[in-house]
Amino acid sequence: MTGFNATSDRAATQEARHWIARLASGDITEPEMAAYRHWVADAHHHAVFQHELKLWRSLSVIGEHLAPREPVGQQAARRRRQGLFVVSGLAAAACLAAFLIGPDVWMRLHADHRTGSEIRAFTLADGTQAVLDADAAIAVHYGAYTRTVELLRGRVWFDVRHDPEHPFRVEAAGSVTEDIGTAFEVDYRATGGVETTVESGVVRVSGRAGGQSIILTAGQRALWQHTGQITRQADVAAERVASWRDGQLVLTAVPVKMVVSAIARYRSGLTLVVDHLDDLPPVTAMVDLRKRDEALNALAAGAHLRLYHLPGNTVLVRRSGGKKT
Repeated sequence: MTGFNATSDRAATQEARHWIARLASGDITEPEMAAYRHWVADAHHHAVFQHELKLWRSLSVIGEHLAPREPVGQQAARRRRQGLFVVSGLAAAACLAAFLIGPDVWMRLHADHRTGSEIRAFTLADGTQAVLDADAAIAVHYGAYTRTVELLRGRVWFDVRHDPEHPFRVEAAGSVTEDIGTAFEVDYRATGGVETTVESGVVRVSGRAGGQSIILTAGQRALWQHTGQITRQADVAAERVASWRDGQLVLTAVPVKMVVSAIARYRSGLTLVVDHLDDLPPVTAMVDLRKRDEALNALAAGAHLRLYHLPGNTVLVRRSGGKKT
């Protein structure tokens, strides 16, 4: 990207922010869109625009469930003539809107360790090994008598340094997973549930408020829900627990939308689903996380989806045939 000085290019920077705001508004008109395309066609303006987008992305700005809106005043006949061109062009506005929903400041302030689209390993102060999946965050609270890790988002695998005098606990939402000498994974799902899967040893899963608890051993897993209910899930092979650490994602009868979200976690760009996918058949597959874009393409082919690649490594996911939500 062409370099520039933020101070000397203040005017261009302000223009870039103006266009980001207009694109994010969802009510940009066709004349404005044409003016934007003319402005950003200039190489210098394009560089400034990309720089401003990266600033938003560095703040981990997030957005979900955004659907493109049609421009104000556009006639129905013109929409029919332009068809997919209009949808695809305005999809960029929806994608840009995702950058402007609001910076994830709270997460940045509270997390001791966090990841973007990468997988990272950490050694905690007591020697416990923690591997954070992409788009995950934890806060570490070690005290005189307990070792508590708060899972703020995403999925993490622990190989715990056992210390009976200082119990090791993972808290996520209202759930508590307590180590009894083990290696295990805790997945704080976007739906609010928390799944614990044991690779080796034993853990106890319970709620912070007490009530039901369950003991898990190698290959066993359980799902805690906000109601306080804890239910056993189907067992898995111990060697497949947290397979994402080795660059493999094992999916068994997973809804298509969740598969898209799972792959999107490892992409550096934004991935938006703007169609209803819940009625599509579930997917069983093994995904090579080193080839995530190829995996997304393969999913699209198998599930009859269409992918629209937009600026900023953004991908818009729709059903083939354009069935809308």
